[in-house]
Amino acid sequence: MAVVQNQKSQGLKNKTHWFKNLLIPLFLILLAQDIDYRWDMTQDQRYTLSDNFKTLLSELEKPLKIDIFLTGKLPADYLRLQREITTLIRGMEEHTDHLVVGFIDPFEGAASTEALIGEMTQYGLPPEYIVADQKQALGQTVVFPWAMINDGSKTLRIPLLEKVLGDDEQQKINRSITQLEFHFYDAFFKVNQKQKPSLAVLTSHGTSEALKIADFMRSLQPYYQLASFDLKAFEKDPKKTLQNLKRFELLLISNPTESFSETEKYLLDQYLIQGGKQWWAINAVAVNRDSLFNSGGMAVAVGRSLNMENAFFKYGFRLQKNLIKDLYCAPVVLASSADRQAQYLPFPWPYYPLAKPKQEELFGSNAGNVFVPFPSTIDTLKNQLDKTILIGSSDFSQTLQTPAGITLKEASEKLNPTLFDQKSQTLGVLLEGEFTSAYDNRVPPVKLDEMKTKTNSQMIVFSSGSIAENQVDKGSPLELGYDKWTNNFYFNKVFLQQTIHYLMGNQKLLKLQNKTIELPRLDFQKIGHFSGLIKTALLLIPLIILFLIGGLTYRLRIRRFGR
Repeated sequence: MAVVQNQKSQGLKNKTHWFKNLLIPLFLILLAQDIDYRWDMTQDQRYTLSDNFKTLLSELEKPLKIDIFLTGKLPADYLRLQREITTLIRGMEEHTDHLVVGFIDPFEGAASTEALIGEMTQYGLPPEYIVADQKQALGQTVVFPWAMINDGSKTLRIPLLEKVLGDDEQQKINRSITQLEFHFYDAFFKVNQKQKPSLAVLTSHGTSEALKIADFMRSLQPYYQLASFDLKAFEKDPKKTLQNLKRFELLLISNPTESFSETEKYLLDQYLIQGGKQWWAINAVAVNRDSLFNSGGMAVAVGRSLNMENAFFKYGFRLQKNLIKDLYCAPVVLASSADRQAQYLPFPWPYYPLAKPKQEELFGSNAGNVFVPFPSTIDTLKNQLDKTILIGSSDFSQTLQTPAGITLKEASEKLNPTLFDQKSQTLGVLLEGEFTSAYDNRVPPVKLDEMKTKTNSQMIVFSSGSIAENQVDKGSPLELGYDKWTNNFYFNKVFLQQTIHYLMGNQKLLKLQNKTIELPRLDFQKIGHFSGLIKTALLLIPLIILFLIGGLTYRLRIRRFGR
């Protein structure tokens, strides 16, 4: 009887043991497959999508195909970037079923690297060359840090690498990880946008040639409906001119060189006072670059008047007729001699300040340097408007009063830091609030149907007319911010895009673009100093842990079964 009882007890024990060791784990595995939950424990919540992005994903109406080309054999830093991309895509897939994602190795099946690079560059996907120091040798790796998104009707490129002048490889990857969510949101925003707000670009009064602002305009086209506007088109019908101008939310004026008549100034004033916004890039000093960069290498900088001075004064700012020289500046490339053996060398050129955005909460949290050639000082005056300084020179500046001679010989001369003894000079300012008309209590030059004297509006002014102008090579516009002579990239395009987004009320893009993520950085110098100790520790610590676990297990077995 006792034997039967023991057998029943043993059978029940076996069933419990089988249930505990097989069925419960199997049930937990099946349950875990249906639950996709991640807990973001990072301090800056970098693995949590913004509310705006979640809303945008939930509004997708048709499937989007995403092709990621950053795959294959990648260096360690780029593998880290790839993992962050994968994590971001997983987060996006939690909020929509309309994503079809593929990782494509561009080198797979390619006949040659040169042919692949040529083909990818044709599609606007240039490679990134990574040079690594491999103990007495340099190794070069080619990667394509791009993604493409297609909704069936149009295809957009998504840059996965964010490059800013002065960043090392680790900083570049960290900056790219920080901007990943913005770049994908930006692409989804462009695809999902149904109606674009409109803005006008002034083409009269000797403003920037179309070829010179082509890249800036091209960067704005996915967001806004662009139209050229000639303020002189209906000179005899100012009412119609103002009526046409009021159809646009913003008027963009880049580098005007001809004076505005009183009537034209009055029309610009009434456009602003009746709710229109204005963006100015204006030179208060004229420098003939053709004369400067010819064989003589000399030009005379003289003050320029556009007949807007009294209006600007009424709005609360003044453009000084001076030139700013900055110790922190971009280089100019000059020939070392006039013969065939001449070498082209970069020299610091103080008339090319490199300004960093000052307002981090608006545009500058992930900012690089903005190239601001031949700028002047902007003085802000006291009135009811709110004024925000957007960019300025460094605290090692010098102002040069005009008229003044400028020679390229200055670039080859050693800079004297003691001469750059002035504090930061304002190069760009945002004005917003209740503007008062420049013609308040004055007789206007023409009579309009409706004249207003006060309204809330916004205006951004830069004291360099060519801040938005790109270089041209063989008749084709280069990317804004790229210097073909030094191969440097500056932050002009992104920064100026952000100023337009701000004026157009596109705050969602700005907020996401200025998202900050604190990523730890490795100190390679310290790692190199302690590399031997680190390698020894990594070898011995796991062995020590194993010995401790083994010894502890042995002692427990002796205590339990030693009797």
